[in-house]
Amino acid sequence: AAAAVAPVEAPKSRSEQMQLARRLQHDREARREWLREGLTGVQLDPREEGEIELVITLIVSYFDIVRKNLRDSVPKAIMHFMVNQAKDKVQVELLRSLYKEDLMTEVFVERPETTEQRKQCRQMVAALEKALGVLNEVRSMQE
Repeated sequence: AAAAVAPVEAPKSRSEQMQLARRLQHDREARREWLREGLTGVQLDPREEGEIELVITLIVSYFDIVRKNLRDSVPKAIMHFMVNQAKDKVQVELLRSLYKEDLMTEVFVERPETTEQRKQCRQMVAALEKALGVLNEVRSMQE
């Protein structure tokens, strides 16, 4: 039977790194032995043994790569779904609080500063229109 592969954590110290390296080597050897179990009782010449060893090495390397990719992608997928779910919940809550009936009048009320600026702009437009009228009168008198 195949040996169970334990999850790999990032080593913290030199001794933990050595333990991790030994465990990974043991896992690789266990997979090699499991692949060789299917060849018991088969007579092979040296060339065939070399080819089989190459295939076993490639299979073990492939599974190491797949395991690493899976180990890297699982936290990314979890974070992706957690962030999207949180974003959706926050958006719904913000919209719900924004569209409350009692807040609608408050949301659409113009700030006093804006009202004052609007009043000043209207006065300026009126003064400019009056000045334009005076300029047009002066021009028509000169003609």
